[in-house]
Amino acid sequence: MGIGKRIIETAMENGATLAGIASMEAVKVSASHRIYLKMGDYAGVGTVKDDALPDNQLFTWPDSARSVLVIGLSHPEDKPELDWWDGRGTPGNRILIDIIKRTSQQIENSLKVKTRKLHYYVEKGGIFLKDAAVLAGFGCIGKNNMLITPSNGPRIRLRALFLDAELHPTGPIDFDPCADCKVYCRRVCPENAMDEKAAIFKSIEFSDHLPGRDGAYDRKLCNVRMEEDVAESYKNNYGKQPITKYCRKCEFVCPVGKK
Repeated sequence: MGIGKRIIETAMENGATLAGIASMEAVKVSASHRIYLKMGDYAGVGTVKDDALPDNQLFTWPDSARSVLVIGLSHPEDKPELDWWDGRGTPGNRILIDIIKRTSQQIENSLKVKTRKLHYYVEKGGIFLKDAAVLAGFGCIGKNNMLITPSNGPRIRLRALFLDAELHPTGPIDFDPCADCKVYCRRVCPENAMDEKAAIFKSIEFSDHLPGRDGAYDRKLCNVRMEEDVAESYKNNYGKQPITKYCRKCEFVCPVGKK
């Protein structure tokens, strides 16, 4: 069995729902990484401002990284607790971090491949995880600007690990359930965040998929709903239950991956 397959098996044994390998060179030229550099002053909602890297130092990845292990954790509608925010993070993200930690240790100890953990934010040395997941064979970017997988639809959470080894990538795959879809995701959005091409994308000439596949995705509008949900949650639960920060309506309505 090759090293790549053994690495994937290790991640799955440690609790990953999905695992795959992407080429670091392919990640560097993927759509989001190229678009981001064209966005000028638009940094996107949710990025880290304090101690973020200057623009000319963006994407400061280690030169030794040759491949990326991408893992996915299933997040079905009936497990909202994975998104409960306690002021430090969410249970779902802590599970992903633990899977990465244990997998990294086992890869280095058993397979003698050097691994490098990466920050969640691209401004601090991370990567765009959805692009990496597509390149690792998880699925495609949907019209709701989310990763769509055959097994779980968009109801999946991602993390990644740099590998100092040139490994055979496990993707991309030929999969596009959105091509003839009736875009339920766009119709259900309470903020109409996917009704038209966002202004920033009207000014960008780009042949590959834009966010929302055609630029019809406004991250700021999407964030409006999340902020309102957080405020409502604080108001109504009086500290009885952790805060839920994410709307997820476009995830839940997507028919892909539902049994």
